[in-house]
Amino acid sequence: MNISIRSSDTFSSRQLLIYKKDNMNIYLKWNSFFFNKKENIPIFDLEISQEEDHFARAKLNIKAGILLPPTGTEGTIQGEGEKIFFRGALVGAPLKIEGPFAEIQLIAKPPDFQEKIIALQKDNRIPPYWDDLWIRPEKQTHFQEIQESRTSSLYCDRRTGKLFLSDWFEGRENLFLDQHFFQDSLHFKAVNAPLKACTINVHAHWIQSDSGISNMSSDIRRAFPRFKVNTYTKQALLEKWPERGHRIGRSGFWIMKSELKPVIPNSPLYPRYSPPIPLRKEEDHLQSFRIERHWFKPLLWVGWHYQQKRKETLSLTLEHAVQTVFPGEGEVKVLDFTLQNINPDPRAYLWREETFYREGAKVIFKNEIYRCKTAHYSGISFEEGRKHWTFKRFFHTPLGHSARSSFFLTKRGYQAAEHAMERAKITLAKSARCFEVSFEGPWETLYEVTTDTTLSLIDSRLPGGKIKGKVVKYALIAKGETGERFVRVTLLCAVGLGEAEKTDYKSFPHYALNDYCEESYQVYENAVQQTPSGLFYLRYDDKVPPQGIKRGPFLRHIELTNGPEEQEAEMRKYALNLPFSLKKALSHQPTRLRLYFKDLRTKERLEHLIPVTMAASWSAPQQCSLYQEKVF
Repeated sequence: MNISIRSSDTFSSRQLLIYKKDNMNIYLKWNSFFFNKKENIPIFDLEISQEEDHFARAKLNIKAGILLPPTGTEGTIQGEGEKIFFRGALVGAPLKIEGPFAEIQLIAKPPDFQEKIIALQKDNRIPPYWDDLWIRPEKQTHFQEIQESRTSSLYCDRRTGKLFLSDWFEGRENLFLDQHFFQDSLHFKAVNAPLKACTINVHAHWIQSDSGISNMSSDIRRAFPRFKVNTYTKQALLEKWPERGHRIGRSGFWIMKSELKPVIPNSPLYPRYSPPIPLRKEEDHLQSFRIERHWFKPLLWVGWHYQQKRKETLSLTLEHAVQTVFPGEGEVKVLDFTLQNINPDPRAYLWREETFYREGAKVIFKNEIYRCKTAHYSGISFEEGRKHWTFKRFFHTPLGHSARSSFFLTKRGYQAAEHAMERAKITLAKSARCFEVSFEGPWETLYEVTTDTTLSLIDSRLPGGKIKGKVVKYALIAKGETGERFVRVTLLCAVGLGEAEKTDYKSFPHYALNDYCEESYQVYENAVQQTPSGLFYLRYDDKVPPQGIKRGPFLRHIELTNGPEEQEAEMRKYALNLPFSLKKALSHQPTRLRLYFKDLRTKERLEHLIPVTMAASWSAPQQCSLYQEKVF
């Protein structure tokens, strides 16, 4: 609602508005069943005051000795025609008693305040203004946390008890006073210097982890000629074959299943014996010998587990488009935040292979929680024993999957980043309200002023000749001894430019990698995105994090030493020798198989910095012009 008061008359002093004591006509009524609601209790002195983000209070002098209702009883202060000035609850006993008068106090806190604040919290818990990752668990219900990311304050109407958020720059009520106030009461001062910019650094910590099983059997077969495991030194190969449960060094792998099963091939492509070798026996008699060739079907399953500490920092700087109040550059405020746990414990154990599970046990598998319905030993894969499990619920974390190497590159991470931008905007907005204006004016003009009112004044002493500001404090004062009534008001005025400066960027398409974000998709470098509140920034999909583990084959290399072909070549060297010489030579050249796995050992911590470029500055409204006249 806009109210305009324009008059050719100006007031030099509040002494022009003095009323007779008998004409005060302001009364108190108790809204209680135990008191006569029609009884008007005379008020001899009254002060109704309120500050931004606080409940209004009323201090009033009444006759001492009047019976007071219990603490918390609601009373109404009203004037002629039952015009309501204030409604609030009695605060205890009289604050003081002097002669025939007692001073009591009422507070305009509605009896259902708790229900109203919960409803208001629920309505305002929406991104990007609310993000529970920024708030400690014990403070999730604190209303102050909601106000930390909005350019508004809590407002409770002193007459109706309605509760809502009131914008710092534009209240629901607008009052154009022009010069209709007491001229000698005007005070103007700068209360702070506006910030040049605000930098936000927000940190996310988590342990990147992943695990699984891998079948190496086919890889081993491909290492041998004709893709079959075979050798002329059977016992040597069996003795060195990996044993179940054995951990492979410190690489993060262990043997889950292992077997080297002898087989007899039926195809002539897989001979059972070596080519004939002539050997010398007694009396230089030559005889043809063939060495048995052993064939196997390998079975080798390995389990693996990977853990890596991660720290990811998102940094942004929001520039402030503001008028210069003091010479020199303004301050750049730097704020650091650490997010709450982005990968919380699901309160269930990760499913493990070859483990005994009793009935009722809970496990988590691929972000799903299951309950064991029959006791059993698990196999090497969850799917094998799915019949033993009952699905309970999905378990989603902000990170989404513990194997991710980046948080801020996910959809949830972008939400946290936009909340950081709101925090930066709030910091700039607080500093933009840097001029304080206070004055006094007539009761009839200003008695409806609240901390949800925006006022405009015209005065040649003000910068630009006029200002506009939001009421942050007021007091309605009525003195019975002199009959004097007036209102004292304090405003805060913003020195913004009124509009932000935006930079034009051209975007370039390319494709994201698979390992660090939610899925493979096309991204645009320098793509401008707008937040719900109107802030512009460049997307940062191309900021690839350091890779701790890359998906792909875990077996880097298989080294086959003294394979069957090499052994046959060695046999031919011992042709025409005695048989024991051939056996001795083979014992010195046994078939050996060495597996080289990817090293899953981790670093102390992998860190990733994501610098975010804001595509536009931010500006508060221009409520006061330091250079030229501004028309509101």
